[in-house]
Amino acid sequence: MSRHTTLITIIIVLVAAGGYLLTYAQRLSKTTDWLEQMSGVDDKQATKAMEQLVAQGRSVYPRVAKHAQNVDAIVRRRSAVVLGQLGQPRAAEVLMPMLNDPEPAVRAAAAEALGQLRADDSASKLAQLVASDTEELAVRISAARALVSLAEQTAVSQLAQALAYRPVVGEDQQDDSWLLRVEAARALGATATPEAIKALSDKLTGNEEPNERVRTAMAYALGDAMTKTGVVEEGAGPALDALSQAAGDEVGDVRIAAINSLLRVSWPAEDTDRVEQVLTQAQSDPHYWVRYAVAPES
Repeated sequence: MSRHTTLITIIIVLVAAGGYLLTYAQRLSKTTDWLEQMSGVDDKQATKAMEQLVAQGRSVYPRVAKHAQNVDAIVRRRSAVVLGQLGQPRAAEVLMPMLNDPEPAVRAAAAEALGQLRADDSASKLAQLVASDTEELAVRISAARALVSLAEQTAVSQLAQALAYRPVVGEDQQDDSWLLRVEAARALGATATPEAIKALSDKLTGNEEPNERVRTAMAYALGDAMTKTGVVEEGAGPALDALSQAAGDEVGDVRIAAINSLLRVSWPAEDTDRVEQVLTQAQSDPHYWVRYAVAPES
């Protein structure tokens, strides 16, 4: 290689390196700006900054993790949200302690972020939060939602406890506890264990649940759990009882969910006649979408 060619090569390398360093410096500057905006009082601007940080990928993780220790609870909450969306598994090390944060909003954001990261090591603590009657409802809901993603089989007892949670509230108070029960039902469906199937079947059959959205969620979750386990001999009878009862619920959405689950499950041979009977009755249901669920071609 001639000296002239070598010189040109060196110049090209230096120009490329300079361009990279310039781009890197610009990115650092932008990241600093976005972190400052995320820490600001303007919610709209903070949301946009959070989106920009997530778009940068895992490279911003160390700086966002540092912001998760901020004295301002709002900044800690926003940092937890970003950490969950970055997809960096190491973020669980930062988020786990945040489940003990003094601010409920931070604990809730950390719980959901751990679910997004599929952080299995957090399952035990999340299950504790779900079952705690002294914990803020929003935190329990977020923890249950995280357990849907984790499909944690060891959390069944805590989720079953949450599924039965109905606080005493005054006539002039709004009861949002149904949101917890919906997420608990979904998480039980995701675990697909015999214990989860029993818990869902018992609650759906017991005529104890006043909220139609929870009954709908339980009917879908029961189908999810049994579909994942294949043909289920043990527990099939109670589950079929529950779905058959739900197929006659006064609310159309519950009936639709029950029919959907009945159609998805691979029932034991001895139960097929009973299933067909329920499905045949549903063909004349007054609700169009129930009839459609049974026979979508009609």
